[in-house]
Amino acid sequence: MSSPSAVSPLARRVFLANLCAQIGIVITGGLVRLTGSGLGCDTWPRCNDDQWTPHGESDIYTFIEFGNRMLAYVVGAIAVAAIVVAWRHRPVRKEIRYLAVFQLFAVVGQAIVGGITVLTDLHPAAVASHLLVSMFMIGSAVALYERSGEGDGPVRPLVRREIRRFGAGAVGVLSALLVVGTIVTGSGPHAGDEEARRFDVDVDQMAWLHADLAFLLLGAAIALALALRVTDAPAAAQHRVWWLLGVMVPQGLIGYTQYFNGLPEWQVSLHMFGACLVVVTTTRILFGLRERGEQSEAADGADGADRKAENAAGVPAQADEPVTATRY
Repeated sequence: MSSPSAVSPLARRVFLANLCAQIGIVITGGLVRLTGSGLGCDTWPRCNDDQWTPHGESDIYTFIEFGNRMLAYVVGAIAVAAIVVAWRHRPVRKEIRYLAVFQLFAVVGQAIVGGITVLTDLHPAAVASHLLVSMFMIGSAVALYERSGEGDGPVRPLVRREIRRFGAGAVGVLSALLVVGTIVTGSGPHAGDEEARRFDVDVDQMAWLHADLAFLLLGAAIALALALRVTDAPAAAQHRVWWLLGVMVPQGLIGYTQYFNGLPEWQVSLHMFGACLVVVTTTRILFGLRERGEQSEAADGADGADRKAENAAGVPAQADEPVTATRY
């Protein structure tokens, strides 16, 4: 059940569209790399030294790279729409506004990272950073969507503290998994251009390390599912862990299949989409382990009285009981 202070259904749809757009640009970015179109537009912000856009003599690789750049404007437009609906919501919800504004700043920052990637001739460290920033943006988009369905009252944990910490640990494992995954990509055959540099590491060893971390995350998800089951956690929280398991199993199968079949492009693209879904489902677990209701009128009145006392006396007013609720 949504909180009375949850945003409107229209705003929720805009926030969901923002999340889908963030995933979409990862997929199109993968298409650029997998088709060898990374330097189809060989400079930035122009497409080439003479033109801002492709022209009649441009090849298909130029149009693919330029199309991915244009999609960034679509993502930016959706981010602006998210800011508008967040600002129009009443009562004012500052955290929703901050998260919405961050989406636009992140799009701009990601465009700059993309430009650096082109200007460095697809250096693998720049390519890896480009993907990692996208994954972080997907996580922040999930946070915006989830928080928009909650109130701004104190956090009420739904499970034991140890389980919540374990869930946070799973996010840490996911972060390591993504970092190693970008190193595997940066040392493999799909560089985005035949002349692009690669990481000077053993790709097979990095691939197996990536697989080990995937098994660790899978084991953490199974352990979390069992912990929620034996502690009679709410069904909604348990379902979110099952969603993660439902994504990770086929994702792992795709990973092994692509590795033993020479990394065919279509399987690599599916694996990238699966990585996005793993980020989404893992992030949603954190929000499923607690709930936040509407800020009570009594609390609002007490906060107002405290602010008046602070202004009159010139010193911060002290609450009778400290708030110890976790905020995330």
